[in-house]
Amino acid sequence: MALTQPKKLELITKHGRKFAAKPNGSTPVLEGVHYAADGSVVVTDRHKMLRIGGAHSFTEPFTSHAVTGSPVDGTYPDTSKIIPTEFKAEITLIESGIKRTDLKDAIARVKLAVDVAKLAGDKSYVAKLSYVGASVTLSVKSDAPGVSFSAGISADISGADETVSFNAEYLLAALNVFKDAGSARITIGLIGPMTPILLRDEENGIDVIVLPYRRSA
Repeated sequence: MALTQPKKLELITKHGRKFAAKPNGSTPVLEGVHYAADGSVVVTDRHKMLRIGGAHSFTEPFTSHAVTGSPVDGTYPDTSKIIPTEFKAEITLIESGIKRTDLKDAIARVKLAVDVAKLAGDKSYVAKLSYVGASVTLSVKSDAPGVSFSAGISADISGADETVSFNAEYLLAALNVFKDAGSARITIGLIGPMTPILLRDEENGIDVIVLPYRRSA
């Protein structure tokens, strides 16, 4: 069932602050949630981005602080061109009650990946998502003895093999948006190891972008 505008605004209110930039004085406008002229709402800290289409009916664009709700001055960056449209591989999570619980299971595995990264002392919480053959694997590796994690993720998959590293906390933040939206189908689009990952609920017009973590291996 498609979300109503009020429900979409509830999502922004709950999750917007997790995607907004932390106060540092350099880019105050990115501490805000932007209500765009096309009816979408966008919030980004340049590492991850949440966009929800058809979320409001305001006639003029504006930006409000993600925490306080107060107006934020400044020109919000144009984010429309950074959303990928073509992918090398697609991983589709399906949530349909007791028959398929891909999203719920993926959240549980990503939570474990975050915990393992913390144990490893990796403050970047780096995890790796691999689509190889007929399987999808989420893993965390560490130089610390006995600290590692690897688990399969149930999903429908298509396209060529691909592997990308990223901050597992960012992915967890993204998946929690879809959980609260009641999303039935989430597509994770992969292009390459240095290209943004797109997570999309097409029915509800929800897009989340997570930038990859650049590493040599």
